[in-house]
Amino acid sequence: MATPDQLAAEKLAITAVADPSVIAAKATLKANWLAAAQAKGGVSSEALTNIDQAVDEAVFSVALAIAAGDPSAPKVVSILAAPHNWYGMNVPGSRTTFDNPDTIYRRIPVDPASSYVLTGKVHAQKPVDFNFSVYNSASATVFNLPGDQLVTTADGSYVINATSTATGNGNAIPLASGAASLFVRDTITEWGVQQFNSLAIQRVPSVSAQPLSAQAVAQTLAATLQKPGAGASFAAFNALGYAQAVNTLPAPSLGGSGGRLANQAATYSAFQLADDEALVVNVNLGGAKYFIAPAYGRWTITTDYINHTQTLNNAQAVANPDGTYTFVVSPTDPGVYNWVDTVGLHQGFLNLRWQGLPATPAPQGPSATAQLVKISDLRTVLPATTKYVTASERQAQLAARAGSYSSRYAP
Repeated sequence: MATPDQLAAEKLAITAVADPSVIAAKATLKANWLAAAQAKGGVSSEALTNIDQAVDEAVFSVALAIAAGDPSAPKVVSILAAPHNWYGMNVPGSRTTFDNPDTIYRRIPVDPASSYVLTGKVHAQKPVDFNFSVYNSASATVFNLPGDQLVTTADGSYVINATSTATGNGNAIPLASGAASLFVRDTITEWGVQQFNSLAIQRVPSVSAQPLSAQAVAQTLAATLQKPGAGASFAAFNALGYAQAVNTLPAPSLGGSGGRLANQAATYSAFQLADDEALVVNVNLGGAKYFIAPAYGRWTITTDYINHTQTLNNAQAVANPDGTYTFVVSPTDPGVYNWVDTVGLHQGFLNLRWQGLPATPAPQGPSATAQLVKISDLRTVLPATTKYVTASERQAQLAARAGSYSSRYAP
């Protein structure tokens, strides 16, 4: 992940977001978010204490995209990441709209009038799921190459050609008119064990391009933040979360629009919990290779999934004997191993996701249900086989979690 292009983009973005014009323009984005949240769901005093951090991360995400946004000189840059410290840089977070700590997201600008060659390697401890998606300017998926269809050599190396004339067969990605970017997702379940794929890109033929200055990035960023549509993504997902009663889960739907993975099923809902309340969430994987139960704050991002079980995937959680999963979502530790910790937040969102679904849908899945209960009543509704933990066992669980994440941004 620590490629020269990644480090250069982060350095450029850090300088750009400190520009006075960007700092002033952030007020527009914040106002748009507040208006959308007040219109659907409301804004608590708790939410107000977290909005500035979320706005800062959204702005830094856009800054990274602009810093690496020239399709004539494409760069592979990871976004939607938690804050990290490496190579002498304190890098802000770039999390937006339902980030996933199991996934690294790499955005690459493309021009359908150009041709590109992607090279990389799938390592022996490979991701459980990975995809190469083509987005249009509205972040709708117009083509997707799933990892299980990628052709590799014996050592895992691969070459992908992305052109306007590609048919979509084999390692060929078609760049139809309107294609704006490649969005590459690598998803792991075992932190510190499974490796993200290596990836590089080159325009063919290559052309010389003038590097962007921090001032140029800042000017574009400030203008972007003040456009009429700034904040539309938050408004859309906020409305989706509040499209049904809080503390309920609608049936999962397939993605493909609004930046969602095309072959992923997901369900979105808002939660509202008191300190003594919990949501008991029962999940059927439906044959999916991967599942995650994450809790987000009011502004649709995680807060601290490194030191808290704010997200649990199907490898991190303990399954029921029949292969289903039961999670407890709450701001207070319920003493259950499968605790999705809201990190003290009482208002936020759930975005359950299933990836690697079978071609033929499995019976009774994917599906999920939610039940609001008092924490004191949990034992009356949880399965008899539920794994409970002591305080020391919880600390061991959290220590193992943080340790498994620590290598991700190690220099």
